[in-house]
Amino acid sequence: MGKKSYDVIVIGAGMGGSSCAALLAKRGLKVLLVEKNDRAGGKALSLSKKGFAFTAWVVVAAPILDNKFEEVLREIGMEDRVNLISGVKSDSIYISPSGEYKRLPYMEPGALDPEIIFDWLELKGEERDTAMNILTEISIMPPEDIDKLNDISFDEWILSRNPPRPLYAFIVSLMCDLMFMTSVDAVVAAEAVFGLQNLFLKSGGLFCEGGYGALAEVYCDAVRENGSRVIMKAKTEKITIENGQVTGIVTDKGAFKAPVVISNAGIQPTVLKLVGEEHFSNSYTNYVKDLLPSNGMIGMRYYLDKKVIESGYGVIFSDDTPWNMERFIKAKNNTIPRKGVIFFEVPDMYDPKAAPEGKQIVMTGYWCPADPNMTKTEKKKWIDMGEETMLKAFPEIADHIESKEMYSSTQVSRLTRDQVLPGQGGECIGLGQVLGQCWKDKPSVKAPIQGLFYVGCDAGGTGVGTQQAVDSGIKVTNQVLRYHRMHAASP
Repeated sequence: MGKKSYDVIVIGAGMGGSSCAALLAKRGLKVLLVEKNDRAGGKALSLSKKGFAFTAWVVVAAPILDNKFEEVLREIGMEDRVNLISGVKSDSIYISPSGEYKRLPYMEPGALDPEIIFDWLELKGEERDTAMNILTEISIMPPEDIDKLNDISFDEWILSRNPPRPLYAFIVSLMCDLMFMTSVDAVVAAEAVFGLQNLFLKSGGLFCEGGYGALAEVYCDAVRENGSRVIMKAKTEKITIENGQVTGIVTDKGAFKAPVVISNAGIQPTVLKLVGEEHFSNSYTNYVKDLLPSNGMIGMRYYLDKKVIESGYGVIFSDDTPWNMERFIKAKNNTIPRKGVIFFEVPDMYDPKAAPEGKQIVMTGYWCPADPNMTKTEKKKWIDMGEETMLKAFPEIADHIESKEMYSSTQVSRLTRDQVLPGQGGECIGLGQVLGQCWKDKPSVKAPIQGLFYVGCDAGGTGVGTQQAVDSGIKVTNQVLRYHRMHAASP
């Protein structure tokens, strides 16, 4: 297997792991990146089937301006290796109280017109003034005031502004339900306002030709081209520890040594499985076990024999679709309908190679529990409600389905994160997305074991999904580089 001793080993080539490994290799460290799948991308893995190409599930990134993807690409000198795409037409659909499916008129990215939005949401008189005040407050709130919102939920914050219900539903659908996959009364107000401010001022709807897995593959190329190593289809079985110090990893392709290990496998699988509880204090182990996951995502992939939808992505929502924790629990327990926000993505509308000539793939996504062990019966209850809404919004889909397939938290866990606790493992984004575990309270990227770090959405980052993971990758790179230099300089 060649060289088996490195400065740093990174476990997992998701967006956080691959970006971190690329930056460390570029900055001169000898890096080994190991990935259990046959391709990079993690929760944004790119797949293909019957001539169609797509990300494993619905992935929409924001912001467009000043995004973290390009920050990494500039440093590694590979901006020309991947095509990031913006300006994709969206198609948000508001189901009005009368039952009408109303499409938001198209606005150029960066040219958001509140009056058009207010007309679409049927706001009247004073409702429009209140709505404008809320949007303005979010847009201009200074960082120091955002930081003060660390200890309240976004639901508390926005309800204190008495928002019109349609505006509340619109904001929650875009932010809590899609950006964080977490109930509005569990999302930290600071994180939410920060995310919305980026969306309003720097636009959203950023995609990658070939899916975001293609971007992660470029990061992997940077590792190789800077003299380091990537091993695919290598499942990490153990992180080795001696006298409270990381010494390396054991995989199904051999053992490798390094004084630093960065895990993109998730905090809970890292602590409870790859390292083992015996190496941590009871208080830290209990802290890790108490970290809550984002919700899971379930949806359909429709393979169509004709191009039907002319927009690249969107949301379908109504005044009644925003989820809070109580409502989600009732839906899980079958006491209320499981009717929530529907997200959809049409890859061939931003990537001509995503579908065979004249055909189209449409993907949907909506909330479900993070439990990868949901039964077929449970999955069907979630999927049926989402499919019913999607086909009402786009009835022409039904006549052009060549085939379709469901994905769920089961596939998320299988591809990305081992289940180590009941009900967890299939989370769409990760851990640390909720009040008390986010923003200033985000889990530290440094574990209480010498040389062990975490990267990805579980620790260190802020922002939306894939952006949060790469933000973590940048921050972990800086910390690990300092750690490496200080220990190299010590006696």
